[in-house]
Amino acid sequence: MTGHVSAEQSANSLPHSWQRLLALSGVAFAVLFLVGWFASGGDAPDYGASDQDWTSWASDNQWKSRIGAFAMLLAGFVFLHFAATIRTALGDAEARAGGSVQLARVAFAGAITGIAGMVMAIVIISSATTEGADANPVVTRAIASSSAGPFLLSAMGFAALLLTAGLLTLRSGVFARWTGVVALIGAVGFLVAFAAVLSGLGEDSLFGFGFFPGVLALVVWSIATSVARYRALGAPPS
Repeated sequence: MTGHVSAEQSANSLPHSWQRLLALSGVAFAVLFLVGWFASGGDAPDYGASDQDWTSWASDNQWKSRIGAFAMLLAGFVFLHFAATIRTALGDAEARAGGSVQLARVAFAGAITGIAGMVMAIVIISSATTEGADANPVVTRAIASSSAGPFLLSAMGFAALLLTAGLLTLRSGVFARWTGVVALIGAVGFLVAFAAVLSGLGEDSLFGFGFFPGVLALVVWSIATSVARYRALGAPPS
């Protein structure tokens, strides 16, 4: 409890304008994340595709993937600040509800794990396309395929974040109840993505059916909670 109070006091010691700016970091993250996601050449050919398909993919996505990786790195940087802001909000709510702040800690750990995995995956994809048309298709295929691990790591982290945030929201009302529902839907989506390990990570695997709804829920939840936190801080005291 003492650690929680100290953290809250440290957060409150920041200038009010800084607190409000950090609250909006979730919106900035969502924008940068979407740029990184759509710019990245994530729609790679199936593992069994021809060498020509892999070479063409590397050529078509050489610069887009670089831009995507850069944007995702920025998104990750901003998300670290957003994760700390959410940790404070959830911790305050859990403490008021008589909890031990354990769920808030899990949410923070999940956020860090999730964004680390996502950034790693997008940067790996960028590495796979970095040589463009001159890329060795065998090497490109191997590097691109290795992004599956970080993607699943991100699913694990974001599932923990959204599940705990959703439960705390429904329990304490720290954010609007609909954001708690969105968070739980996203958590289920990311958990479904785990099944891809059993069914195979090839084309049309369960990964996409779970991961992409999870990503959509994460983006919507980040924007909604960020704006809510910004409004909750209100105008600076006179």
